[in-house]
Amino acid sequence: MFLHFLNQNKMTKMLNLKNKKGDKLLSVYWFAILVIVAVGIVLMVNTFYGASYDVRKAESEILAQKVADCIYSGGAFNSQLFNLKGDFREDFKETFLDKCSLNFTIDENFQRPPYYIQVDFFQGADTEKKSFSITEGNQNWVSDCDLNITDRSKLATCTSQEFYAKRSFNSVYLVKILSIVGKVDQNTH
Repeated sequence: MFLHFLNQNKMTKMLNLKNKKGDKLLSVYWFAILVIVAVGIVLMVNTFYGASYDVRKAESEILAQKVADCIYSGGAFNSQLFNLKGDFREDFKETFLDKCSLNFTIDENFQRPPYYIQVDFFQGADTEKKSFSITEGNQNWVSDCDLNITDRSKLATCTSQEFYAKRSFNSVYLVKILSIVGKVDQNTH
């Protein structure tokens, strides 16, 4: 029995040695897995937040839609756009930004304003002669719209929209809106 106890004691010590080696080996693998997971998380976060975003296209589209809604909404022209005779009001042109709740001034120090809006009204489908035109913002951005360059990251982003609007029984206008967002440095980082 004593011999049996010694053999069992030796076996227990040998098993404990093997378990300690196994624990050390398991802890190395566990550490390696933690390092792989941590590196993966860092890479995913860097990929997601490290990429530059250019929101100028979306901003330009939203600006054009806001102008369109200001001019013609719910199947009717803005009541302040025409005078009692049915002609376009020049004072609407002067207070266009206020009437459409637009603010083109930015608190930062821009060398030139970051936005431009041009709204042209044509009687019917005749695009030769404008009936009325509204322009606001920096006209220097317009030249960027006509350039055919593959890398447009340092150019202004342009959006053109047009729609037909009915004023009265026989009076239909083609409304063309050009909205431009410059903000090259602010939106491409």
